[in-house]
Amino acid sequence: MAYLIGIPLLTFLAIVQSTFLGAFRFLDGRPDLLLLAVVGWGLAGGKTETLVWGLWAGFLIDLLSGLPFGTSAIALVFIGYLVTVFEGRVWEANLLMPLGITLIASLAFHTWNVMVIILMGRPFELSFALSRVILPSIFLNLILALPAVQLLTNIRGRLYPAEIDI
Repeated sequence: MAYLIGIPLLTFLAIVQSTFLGAFRFLDGRPDLLLLAVVGWGLAGGKTETLVWGLWAGFLIDLLSGLPFGTSAIALVFIGYLVTVFEGRVWEANLLMPLGITLIASLAFHTWNVMVIILMGRPFELSFALSRVILPSIFLNLILALPAVQLLTNIRGRLYPAEIDI
């Protein structure tokens, strides 16, 4: 059931991220909606589902970006796997936990992409990318992290209601 919701949702988010959010930028950064969806679903629960969501989201990003095919998929599957370590414990520990996990996931995602660009031999100015693209994107991800996690936790709760022991 999560795949019937997830694959269309991720496809819709990829379209929104590549079209509408391209016009609304903060400096040159924009929120990574697909990364937020993978992190949010991973924190809500479902390890296998999160890995599939990460793979699908990564392939969608790779189709719409100039990076080699599979780059974002590898990153998002890895991030999804790491996020599921905290699955189900989102609101138990601390309200700031989703923010910390989103920060680490965003840094890992952008660091991976920068490393791939450098390994490809493309000209790259790190200070410009950091100040104009990466940091603003991470800031926007942090602003949207709590609503994304809450929304996806609610969706998961409706799809898989908790069992009641009598």
